[in-house]
Amino acid sequence: MRGTIAAAAVAALGFLVLNACEEGGEGPTSPGPDRPSNALIDRVEVVSEPAANGTYLDGEELVFAVLITSGEVVEATGEVFLIFDLGLASQPAALTAHEAGRLEFRYQIRRGDYDGDGVSVPEGELMFSPGAALRVGGVDIDPAVRALPADGGHRVFAHFAPGETVVFDPTLDRFPVDTLGLSGVVGCASTDDIVPIVEAVLERNAAAAASLWSVAYQLGDCAVLNENEPAIFLSATVREHRGDIYDLVLTYGSAATLTDPELAANWWTLGGFVEPTPVR
Repeated sequence: MRGTIAAAAVAALGFLVLNACEEGGEGPTSPGPDRPSNALIDRVEVVSEPAANGTYLDGEELVFAVLITSGEVVEATGEVFLIFDLGLASQPAALTAHEAGRLEFRYQIRRGDYDGDGVSVPEGELMFSPGAALRVGGVDIDPAVRALPADGGHRVFAHFAPGETVVFDPTLDRFPVDTLGLSGVVGCASTDDIVPIVEAVLERNAAAAASLWSVAYQLGDCAVLNENEPAIFLSATVREHRGDIYDLVLTYGSAATLTDPELAANWWTLGGFVEPTPVR
């Protein structure tokens, strides 16, 4: 009888010890209470700003910040990439800096890059080269990335490079000057002049567009840049009007073509024009 009681006591003690080990989690292979089993990616942000007009040009740098839930120092080895959407293509932004709770990824805008809606990040995971890793406290970071929606303040227009001499090809998409009874490329010295004209065209209000153009032309604020006439590309902005996305491209043309020779010849024209949905 005593042997049976002793055996039961030993078994109960063993169960309590085992249960305490499982609940306490203080064994040599278990993480401590202040050491997370893994760190998560909280969110992704675009932290760079275009030089002008809310649109990145060729050669500018796009910078993403990836924020980690843990505030501990991030240990990085090898090459790590954040995949983002630029127009119709997916591109890799490379990890270039890391600190406590933050990773920084960069991508340099290249000739031909274009995104009228603004860059975005799809839901997915960070990409690692062979042997690469990201760790916090010696434990791998969870690579899952939440989606970042498109932002109209981070659009891309790299059809031309700043300072490049360009010639407007009449076969390319451009401002539909036929609406105004003109031939060539419409240009104005300021967005304040050209934007109302463009939006009148997008609304298919030819009379309003022609009237606005006529006033701006008589004041010497707008003119026509003849087809195949060279100009110097300066900057661009991608805009939206009632769901229609269009590009305003600023170039420097010949001042002699303006009615006021003292007015700087800044030419605003449409590139990659999006035809609006026909009104029924």
